[in-house]
Order: sequence, then structure tokens, then C-alpha cells
Amino acid sequence: MKKKAKKNRSLQGRSIINEFQRSVAGIFVILMLGFFPLYYQDAYFNISDAKKNFFVISACGLIGLSILFTFLERLLNLRQKMLVKGFFSIIVKEWRNYFSKFSLSSWFVAFFLLAVFISTVFSVDPMESFWGTDGRKLGSGLFLLCICVYIILGKYLKPGIWMAWTVLIANSILFGLLIFQFFGKDILHMWDGMLSNEYGVYLTTIGNTNACASYFCMILPVGMVLYYCSKTIFSKTIYGVFLIVGFYASYATNTDSWIVGIGVAFLVLLWFSLHTHKSIKIFLELCGLFWVSSMLLKITIFLNQNNTDAFMMQIFGWLRLQNMMLNRYVLLLEAVLLALCIGIVEIAEKKKLEIPYQKIRKIFFGFLLILVGVITLLFLIVNFSMDKRWEGSLQWMNYLKLQDAFGSGRGIIWKHTMWVWMRLPFLQKVLGYGVNCFHQLYYSQGAEELIKAATRTIDPHNEILYFLSITGILGLVSYVGLLVSTAISAGKMSRRYPVMMMGTVMICSYLARGMVNSPTTFIIPTFFIYLGILKSMERHYKEKDLEIENKV
Repeated sequence: MKKKAKKNRSLQGRSIINEFQRSVAGIFVILMLGFFPLYYQDAYFNISDAKKNFFVISACGLIGLSILFTFLERLLNLRQKMLVKGFFSIIVKEWRNYFSKFSLSSWFVAFFLLAVFISTVFSVDPMESFWGTDGRKLGSGLFLLCICVYIILGKYLKPGIWMAWTVLIANSILFGLLIFQFFGKDILHMWDGMLSNEYGVYLTTIGNTNACASYFCMILPVGMVLYYCSKTIFSKTIYGVFLIVGFYASYATNTDSWIVGIGVAFLVLLWFSLHTHKSIKIFLELCGLFWVSSMLLKITIFLNQNNTDAFMMQIFGWLRLQNMMLNRYVLLLEAVLLALCIGIVEIAEKKKLEIPYQKIRKIFFGFLLILVGVITLLFLIVNFSMDKRWEGSLQWMNYLKLQDAFGSGRGIIWKHTMWVWMRLPFLQKVLGYGVNCFHQLYYSQGAEELIKAATRTIDPHNEILYFLSITGILGLVSYVGLLVSTAISAGKMSRRYPVMMMGTVMICSYLARGMVNSPTTFIIPTFFIYLGILKSMERHYKEKDLEIENKV
């Protein structure tokens, strides 16, 4: 009886500790999803430091409390196991079970952590690599915190609808701030004390306009999937309004990079939607929301054309791609195509006609995959061959060479980054130049003309090149492997739990925008938090499946 009472007390103790762990993880997620995007100290001055400090303090609190609760839990487990014969064999068996359950994404995390560690130790400036006081300020210490947060949230967070509400409320405020700034109303006086030519370069409470675009490529795909999975008119209305305002705010960033990310998000959703009449109708509804957002922007710009304070709106008039998207003939064509597609699906549904969605999906995406793959391969061959000129029948390949002015000057940065990386010793190519040492690598060779430039280059405006430079091939492969394995795992689970497609859509959107933007002290922590949330959702649904199996 005494042993049974002790066992019950031990179980109660572990239950209380687990509840505390879940609560701490939940509070941290509310802080990071709800307050982190809106947090700032001295307007845009040192905003990267403010964001970094907020995350570091919050993450250290989460990690410290998690270590404490884990220690108490282990202590209770140890006390109970010591009463059982074969104590050491039980411990060994538990460790074997632990490593046998390691998923592919977990192994990639482990290798990424190893790559960050090695890159820091063998860095040209190990102290700078760890603390990250210069450049992008993404030191290995920050990456270590991000990985710890990812692991803790994956293990202890209890996902729920409260996370969606937190995202909706916080980001609705963010979208509102950006739209007001677009029309010349700086509500929070964030531009006070700045030079006039810097207005519009920094937006909302996030900071740099490219960081805003990167963030929207995480948030809006989440909103798109929430709308896709919603079953009530109320939830569809809430998510629909959120998306309309979000797409509108994306236009207002005055950048092109969000178009890449959101475009890929729509493509991935199309992949999931080419299944039934119902799913394709929801996809067309999402396309309709984007069209409504574009129309609203066109109307409001027309109504405010005499607003001399709206300098961002005036700059918008010079953006070719966005203005093409808002062209009245383009919008009319989109409306006709949407109406036609909806009409075809409605008729097929009423007459119970079969549309070969699976065949359409295989042909369309197969062709798209081959096309993108061939173009990417040729692009890499041409540009990594540096100054080589292609002649004869291959002369057309010269058109694939990066131009210096491509992507608002990204072309020359990408070319010089590739040129410098190609000249690194083999070991540095594999292990990297050093975490947070991109700016040192960039100016290490052939940079006489670049030094004369008015601005200092601290990142390549390309996440692939950034991780390739600082962590080498090992770091890049493990980082991309983590993202791809997580996206595939989420996609597989979406067959049973559709909301899990959120992981696939969001990660693909993030990877696409990473081709033209670099991480920041706000973007990287936020992204790892979302990966941790996805991990917790995956764990939650696996536990749910296990419960169902046990009942059967």
C-alpha cells in the first residue's frame, strides 16, 4: 500500500511539473507571437538590438525554467526507478528508445547545431561569431537559443486556437500601422528624427522593409491555411478580412520580394487543392480574396492621388511589377478567369462530373518542376563559371548571367559573394567562414571598388548564400534539410489533419522569399518559433492517433 501511495504521489508530481512546463511554453509563445512583432524601444534606432534583446531575455527565461522543471521531473523519475530492480538497464533502455525516436528533422537540427559550433570555433573572429555584435548580429549564441526554443516548444507546447487569435490580433495591428504609413500617417512617430530619404526604408515596428516582406511570407501563408481549413462562416469571415488587409499591407511595403513568397504559397496550396471540387473552390476563394485586396488598393490610391503626405504611395507609382498587377485590364482578366473557373467547378459539382484533378496536378507540377530545375541548374552553371563567355550554339546562356543592377543591386552582391566563396580553401567551403562574419568575408578579396560604395554590405540579400558563406556546405545542407524534412512531414500529416499543410505552405513561402532576402534578429527567432509550434502540433496529432489506436 505504501509503495502504491508513493507511486501515486510521484505521478501527481510529474503531472503538476508537466502542467507548469506547458504553461511556461504557452506564455512564451504568446509573448513571441503577440508582443515580439510590436516591440520597439527607440523607434528605428538600434531596432535590431531591441528585437534581439527581447528574444534573448524571453528565451533565456524559457530555457532556465524548462531546465528547472526537467531536473525536478528527472529527480522524481530517478527516485521511482531506484526502487525497481535493474535500475541501470532501465536507464540504458530509455536512452535507446529516445534516440530511436529521433525524426529526420531532429537529426538535421543536430547537424545544424554542430555546423554552427564548428563554424564558430574555426571562425576568423570566434568572439564576434559567438556574440554577434556587428553586421546582422546573428551570432552563434542567438542560433543556440533558437534551437533550444525549437526543441522546448516541440516537446512541451500544447497547441490550440488561442495561438491563431494571438497571431490575428497582433498582426492586424501591424498591418494597420503599415497601411497608415503608406498614406503618410506615422501614428507611432517612428520616423521622427530620421532623414527624409530613409522614410519608407523602415516600416511598422519590425524595421527594414525587406524584413517586413519576409515576415509577411510567414504570417500570410498561416492565415491562408487557417482560412482553407475553417468550417464556419464566422471563422471564414475573420480569416478572410485578415488576409485582405494582409495582402494590402504586403503591397504597401513597396518591395517585390513578398510576391515571390506569397506566389509560391498559392502554388503549394494549389497542389493540395487539386483533389476535390470542394478543395479547389476554397482555393479559388483565396484567389478571390487577393483580387479584392488588389482592387481595394487601386481604389484607395485613386482616392488619395492628391495626398502630398503619402510619399510611399507616390513611390509605389514607380514600381513596375506591382502596377502591372493593379492594371485594370489585368484585374479584369483575373476576375473573368476566376468567374470562369468557379463556374466550371460549380457545374461539375451539380452534374456530378469528374474532373481529373490528380492528372492535372501531375502534369502541371511535373512540367513546372522540370522547368524550374533546368533553369536553376543552368543559372548556377553560368554564374559559378564567373567570367566565362559562352559561344557558338551555347551563346544564349550568356543571358542567364546575373546583371549588377538585378533586384535593386542584388546582382553585384550575389556575384561578388559567389566569387569570394569560390576562392576559399576547401575546408572553409565545407565549414564556413564564421557565423556572423559575412561582412568580413565579403570585403576579404577584390573589394577595392566595393569599399568606395556609400553603403556597407552586411548580407548577400540571399539566405542560401548567407548560410553557405557563414556555415559552409555542412551548415547550409543541414539548415535546408531541416526545412525540407519538416515541410514534407507536415504535408504527409495533412492527409489526416489538413491544418498541418500550414507547415508545408509556410516553409515553402519562407524558402522562396529567402532567395532574395536575408535573415535578421527578428526573422530568424520568429521562424524557429514557428518551426517549434509545428513540431508541437506534429507531436499532438501523433499522440492523438496513439490514443485512438489504444482505444481500438
